Amino acid sequence: MGAQKSPARKPSYEELETWCRELQSKVTKGIVLQQELISIKDELDQELNRFRLIQEFGEVGMFRESIRDFATIATEYFIQAFEQPHCLLSEYRPEDDRLFVLSTFGFSGAEAPSSFEISPSHFRGREGFLLSQRPTLQQQLSGLCLEDALIAPLFAPDGAFLGVVACGQKLEDQRFYNPIDPKDRYAFTVMATKVGYLLHNFRVNEQLKKEIEERKKVEKMLESKAEDLLRSNAELEQFAYVVSHDLKAPLRNAMGFARLLKAKHQEGLPSQAQGFLNVIWQELNRFSTIIDDLLAYARLSSSQLSTEALPLVDLNQVVERVIARNSFTIEQRKASIHCQPLPTLPAHTAQMEQLFQNLILNAIKFTPNERTPEIHILVRPEGASYCFSIQDNGIGIDKESQNQIFGLFQRLHASNHYEGNGLGLSICKKIVEQHKGKIWAQSQGKGKGAVFSFILPGK
Repeated sequence: MGAQKSPARKPSYEELETWCRELQSKVTKGIVLQQELISIKDELDQELNRFRLIQEFGEVGMFRESIRDFATIATEYFIQAFEQPHCLLSEYRPEDDRLFVLSTFGFSGAEAPSSFEISPSHFRGREGFLLSQRPTLQQQLSGLCLEDALIAPLFAPDGAFLGVVACGQKLEDQRFYNPIDPKDRYAFTVMATKVGYLLHNFRVNEQLKKEIEERKKVEKMLESKAEDLLRSNAELEQFAYVVSHDLKAPLRNAMGFARLLKAKHQEGLPSQAQGFLNVIWQELNRFSTIIDDLLAYARLSSSQLSTEALPLVDLNQVVERVIARNSFTIEQRKASIHCQPLPTLPAHTAQMEQLFQNLILNAIKFTPNERTPEIHILVRPEGASYCFSIQDNGIGIDKESQNQIFGLFQRLHASNHYEGNGLGLSICKKIVEQHKGKIWAQSQGKGKGAVFSFILPGK
């Protein structure tokens, strides 16, 4: 027969009581742990929701039409993210050294003034803080009646102080709202940083818009001035034609009668009268030349050259035509002209011929009769341009007069010594300026010749 099993020992009352206490402790710990996990989950959900709101605000706030609209949206999102009943957003203006309120939520008009006298020195750090931790600042903001609040400074990307945001509760609000958690200041700092960057971008964009508007106004003004200038130039050219025609009509009559008088009666006139008649003839011819030069100058003043539309001109051929056209004067004075190879440039052909002709004939005219004119035409590249020089061995120019000779009717000598009317160099200056260049004169002094230089753009 098999061995009989001994009956199982029943636990004692003390053992059962111990097991119950252990089981109860484990259940209690499980409940506490579950509550802690639920609390952590709630905190995580709250933080996730808060950062979702911050992210959403960054997308929504970026496309506001105005600063006021942006500030209103910002305060609303602060209220949602941190579940507080009151919020204020202010901007610092250095020129006034004050904080100006941009938007409020939950404050009456009397509670939130339009500005605060608060120094930026209160906000040296970038981190947010609790208002209750800064008694001095709390006293300065006492008009808001906040028992406590999250406070954070606003900064631009370059570190410039922009303003302050406050979000909190009054004493009577504490019946309905939990005390502000100090840990919330970290998320509050994150959202304040985003607000500061967006506020900075708004101000930069506003400045750009103002500059663009100002530029458009200036452009419109310039267009209007350009139209006025074109109209004035057209009127000037028309006036020059009319004046030259009206002046030349009596001048032609006077010259005709003077010519008849010289041809038919000069031989019978006394010698003194013949001298008077010769002076009259010379002055009439000089007057005719002045009218022609004034008309040429008026045409230059009223014309506008586009350097992009100018044809390429071989300046070697220009100088050759000028020399051929004035060969009689050159041979009469036995002038020697030496010219370096010249470039081909975008230019107005007729104006280039007039420019070189005026400068070459000036060099011959202002060389004393007892001296053979020696003229050298030189050129050298200067960046994307060319610098031309026309050197002579003439009478020279004193230093005081070198900047004056390009003015209208500026003559350094009496007309009975050297002929001319003082318009030739003015025309040269106008031609060079029309081609976006500049012209000047140099001389070592009287009797030491002169150098007329000008710069013209290259191709």
